[in-house]
Amino acid sequence: MNDNSTCSSTCYVETYLPPEIVAKLQAGAFDSLVSHLQERSDAVPNIDLMTVSGFCRNCLAKWMVVEARKVSNELKTPNHDNNTPETIQQVCQALDALGYEEASQYVYGCDYQDWKKAHVKKVTEEQMQRYNDSKPNWATHDKELLATRAEKPDAPSSSSRVKASNNTNTQTTPTTSTTPSLLLSNVCCQDVNDDAPTAGGEEQQQHPVHHAPGAAKQQTRTLGAFQPPPPPKNGISFTLGILTVSDRAAKKEYASGDLSGPAVEQAVLDTIQSLYQVSCTILKRAIVSDCIADIQNVLKDWSSTTAQTVDLIFTTGGTGFAPRDVTPEATSAILENECRGLLSFVTTECSRQQPLASLSRGTCGILNNSIICNLPGNPKGVSEVIPVLLPILLHAISDMQQE
Repeated sequence: MNDNSTCSSTCYVETYLPPEIVAKLQAGAFDSLVSHLQERSDAVPNIDLMTVSGFCRNCLAKWMVVEARKVSNELKTPNHDNNTPETIQQVCQALDALGYEEASQYVYGCDYQDWKKAHVKKVTEEQMQRYNDSKPNWATHDKELLATRAEKPDAPSSSSRVKASNNTNTQTTPTTSTTPSLLLSNVCCQDVNDDAPTAGGEEQQQHPVHHAPGAAKQQTRTLGAFQPPPPPKNGISFTLGILTVSDRAAKKEYASGDLSGPAVEQAVLDTIQSLYQVSCTILKRAIVSDCIADIQNVLKDWSSTTAQTVDLIFTTGGTGFAPRDVTPEATSAILENECRGLLSFVTTECSRQQPLASLSRGTCGILNNSIICNLPGNPKGVSEVIPVLLPILLHAISDMQQE
């Protein structure tokens, strides 16, 4: 704990928890911070992070190297633990060989130069001015500690490698955030902008509001970008079925095969990867032609109460205006309860980036114990819809599983 802290109250964590548990909490918090920043590579540039907080992703990598030196020194002390000298020597060599380049790859989730090419944008004069003004708050780093002290050891075999934690830091290529303006963490429910004061101490107001004489003033605010809700409180596991609706895909006329179904699967997996205590099992996959009877037969079969429950069924394709686009009609005709507002909301959100998204006529609703949602057939459209739709649907699935 920082000795310069002005807080005089007893620290609960340091009072009631043993040091080894505190160290695990700190390590988990660090991993959460790293994951949070990876997911916001576009929304939170390093220059703004440095300006506001005095540190950036590069600082995290350097602090990681400094900790590696400390741990290595501790391991080299006599009778540190019960590990064999050979094991300790191998670990110390790996720690001493850990440099900024290796640590930054962990923090960024990819090589730093690749991350820069994918996410760094030209800064404005205002950004640069604020950045330079914040220099007194910048973190400093000891170059001697950052220097490597050993050669890299041979890579361990897969059987002896330490199992990675449930963390997103295994990626090797830079990713682009699907929600670039999402600033909330996965444990925070209030937008940081809601109570943010302006330089003069007043609440922010995007546009002046003029009131008629004698009229009561109403507090207004400008709604920001969509913020996905957190997952259900106790986590959730659900089963999924993916139905591709396409005449050509059903006839195997595409040289590349069906692209829509795999795009749905990948978008689902990518979305739940960043959500806490959410898991998905894909039970069903199928391709049918743009025929109402064929579509309905599959949907009825997968949602049958006599079969293994498929909690969520995504159809992809047949939601446009072509004569053969009949998926919404096939679906709505057999739904027991229809939720028309959900996909209207999702379409509105997605049309902010792509106006043509508003041409999707998909519907959503309940059939037996399954929720059925129509998605567009375009793989790129699918990748834009699911990050908005799925976090909301998880709460509907949770409600149905409680019955």
